[in-house]
Amino acid sequence: MLTLDRLLKESERIEPVPQIIHQLMDLVDDPEVPISEITDLILYEPVVTANLLKLANSAAFGFKKKVESAHDAVLLLGLKRVVEIVLLSSVTRPLKSAHQGYGLEEGRLWKQSVSCALMAGAIAETTQAPDKHIVFTAALLKDIGVIVLDRHMGQAREMVRQAMEFDGLDLIAAERRLLGIDHARLGGQIASRWNFSEGLAGAIGNHHLADEEKGVTKATAMVYLADSMCSISGINAELFCGHYSQYDRVRDQLGLSEAQINRIMSDFFSRKEDIYGLLAIL
Repeated sequence: MLTLDRLLKESERIEPVPQIIHQLMDLVDDPEVPISEITDLILYEPVVTANLLKLANSAAFGFKKKVESAHDAVLLLGLKRVVEIVLLSSVTRPLKSAHQGYGLEEGRLWKQSVSCALMAGAIAETTQAPDKHIVFTAALLKDIGVIVLDRHMGQAREMVRQAMEFDGLDLIAAERRLLGIDHARLGGQIASRWNFSEGLAGAIGNHHLADEEKGVTKATAMVYLADSMCSISGINAELFCGHYSQYDRVRDQLGLSEAQINRIMSDFFSRKEDIYGLLAIL
């Protein structure tokens, strides 16, 4: 049986999320912080700056003027979009790989994660949540545990599939039965090791709502709802679907109507291919 200590040791091969992400999330929702303070943070991260300028100067945005600095990018794209691009560009590499243990071809986990993050961000905007960037980041990184568990899933995948099909288990329960731990809890532990806030690590660790005794924060509920929307709409791969039994309760908790959910999904699908094409540049 796998142990948490062993898996956390294995997680050290994943490149940690840069410190700039923590700093940005601390600053970006504070209206008193000047834009220059945020752009200065990005300025001193060469890889982050390069990715930001590469995207801003791509044909997808079509700016006539060349974007030559983080400050220009913020003025032209808006602060919210710049922060999202920085977050997305910082976690692209590990998510883009194939994860064959879970039956995920190259790029599939990345598309699932980006789609969930964008839907969760839209939910946070619609509900006027104060912690929008925690919600976006938790949704983006919710399956970071998959990257570590993947090589252990190779032999267990068929048994996991059978447990889900014949015993009615969801992926989390099947992982716990056959591996002794699930990808959500592992992801939350990895996030804690990366010094993420308790709220962010908690939303990652309980995004399937498998541990009700912990209580469901609004941030966790938004990530769950966005992930459910990705399952319902066919974005998530086979093993990751079928865990949205609490969809109605969570939607009610967040005060969202079905019409609002449909509007969020419709807006996402209207620009999905553009989004995937744009982020493929990274």
